[in-house]
Amino acid sequence: MEEKKPRPEAGQPVEEPTPKRGGLEFEFDAAASVVRARLWGFWDLDVAGRFRADLLAVGRRVGGKPWSVLVDSRTFLPQGPEVTAHRGETMGMMVNMGCRRIAVIVAEKGTYAMQFSRIATEAGVKNAVFFDLALAEKWIRET
Repeated sequence: MEEKKPRPEAGQPVEEPTPKRGGLEFEFDAAASVVRARLWGFWDLDVAGRFRADLLAVGRRVGGKPWSVLVDSRTFLPQGPEVTAHRGETMGMMVNMGCRRIAVIVAEKGTYAMQFSRIATEAGVKNAVFFDLALAEKWIRET
């Protein structure tokens, strides 16, 4: 029988990256009002729930002021329909809490990039896909 691991604190990796389960980690730069996140692998709804809880905690922390998200998605995979829908709902909640922009950095403009653009646009958040971190950083700071 496998021993259950304690739940990590907000902003800490859910699990180490494995082919079976993805994860996330992030930090909030309060001075810039930017969440810097890294997503990897293929998620289940537990990981998607952690994503939601952590990002909505940031939204509550900033109290409705504008904030943005910069995501390193270079090892994040296209997700299944349930997780994709969950992420889209989360983005809509983030917009209602003041999130104004989401930039993702990808390894290639393939299925994940298209999936992200679709759900972010549907959620009503300004979004862009980049290969280059410096360009993404510049875009995220624009008003």
